Amino acid sequence: MPTDPYAVLRALLRAEAVRNAPKPEVKKPAPQPPKRQKHG
Repeated sequence: MPTDPYAVLRALLRAEAVRNAPKPEVKKPAPQPPKRQKHG
């Protein structure tokens, strides 16, 4: 158990802040269809 009674609250607030932080939109290219290999 942490000796600081507010340590748990601070950790929860930090985790919640990270979870609610706006994430930068990463533009990913459209997934390419898998290339088919001809057998023969």
